[in-house]
Amino acid sequence: MKAHGGSKVLLAYGGGSIKKNGIYDTILEQFSKAGLAFAELSGIQPNPRIESVEEGIKLYRENGCDFILAVGGGSTLDACKAIAAGVKYDGPASDLFVNESGVSPIVAAAPLATILTMAGTGSELDMGAVITVGEDHKKKVVMHPLLNPRFSILDPEYTYTVPEHHSMAGVADILCHLMEQYFTPDANAKVQDRMNEGVMKVVLEDAPKILANPKDYDARANIMWASSMALAGFQFVLGKPMFPFPLHGMGHELSSKYDMTHGVTLALLTPAWMRHTMSAAPEHLPVFARFARNVLDIREEDDAKAAEDGVKKLRAFYSAIKMPANLREAGVKEEDLEVMAEKAVENGNLGILTSIGKDEALQIMRAAF
Repeated sequence: MKAHGGSKVLLAYGGGSIKKNGIYDTILEQFSKAGLAFAELSGIQPNPRIESVEEGIKLYRENGCDFILAVGGGSTLDACKAIAAGVKYDGPASDLFVNESGVSPIVAAAPLATILTMAGTGSELDMGAVITVGEDHKKKVVMHPLLNPRFSILDPEYTYTVPEHHSMAGVADILCHLMEQYFTPDANAKVQDRMNEGVMKVVLEDAPKILANPKDYDARANIMWASSMALAGFQFVLGKPMFPFPLHGMGHELSSKYDMTHGVTLALLTPAWMRHTMSAAPEHLPVFARFARNVLDIREEDDAKAAEDGVKKLRAFYSAIKMPANLREAGVKEEDLEVMAEKAVENGNLGILTSIGKDEALQIMRAAF
C-alpha cells in the first residue's frame, strides 16, 4: 500500500492475539513508514455477526477510510468482505446477502487486503463470506468478484501460535471444501479432479505433522497453501458444476445453534453424508471408490467395498486430528436435530449427487449422532 492523498486504512482484527504475537506492531511500523493513518475495528468474533459488519461500516465512513486491511482468520476476513461491500451501499448491510435465486445486489466494494493468521476458510483467495444474522444466528452468504482481496499476505510463521483444536478444525474445513467440489456429477474435468486429489493428499499427510510440531514450517506452509487453493475457483470455474454445498449447509446450522467451530461441524457430518449418498445414489459409487483409492490409498478392487473402506479411513483421520467422534460427544442434543435439518434446507434442497431435503438432512444428522 502506498500513501496517496488522505489515505486512511481500516485495520480490522479479532480477539487481540495479533498484539501478543507481534503482528500488530509490525503492521503499525509499516503504516508509519508509508505515512498511512488508520482506524481500528477490533473484537470480530468467530462466526462473525452482522453487528461487527455494521460497526465496521460506521468506522470506515466516520474516519474517511479508503482501504481495509483484515488481519486474522476466516471470521475476520469474512466480516471485512461484508464491510467492503457495505461501505459502498446506501441501504442496510442485511440487504447485501445473496438471495434465494443466487443473485447478489453488490455493485461496488472498497479495496480489501488480508494478512492471514489461521488456515482454513480460504477467504484470503476467494470472493465469498459467511455472516451470522439475527437471534437465531442464521448463516448468510455475501459473494461477489469485487470482494476478492487485492492482495493477501500468507506467512506460515503467523500460524504457529494457533491453538491445536482450531488448527485441526481448519484442516477439516479445507478438506471439506475440496471434497464438496470433488464429489460432483461427472463433468469429465480430469485436471480439476487430479488437482483436488493432490491437494487433499497433502492435507492428510501434513496435518499430523502440525500436531507433532506446531512450528513445522513446511507443514504449516502446505496447509496454508491448501486452504487458499481449496476455494480459489479452479474447480468450479473451469468445468466443474457448482452446487449448494450440502455439508456446509447442514454444518452452518450446528454452528448457529451451538456456536460450534465451523470445521468441527464438517468433520462430524462428512462420513454420514458419504454413506447416505452412497446408499441413496449407488450409481455414484465409482467417484467414492476413486476418492478412496487415489486419496486414501485404499487397494480394494470392488467399488462398494473400496468406498466403505474410504469412509472408515477418513473417520480414522478425523479421530487422529482430535475431532469429536459424533454429534453427541460434541454436545448436540438429539431433540434439536429436526429443527436444524429443517433450517438447513429452508432456502431449497442441498445438492451434489443426490438431493437433500429435510428428511434426508435429518437422516444424515441422526447417523452422525
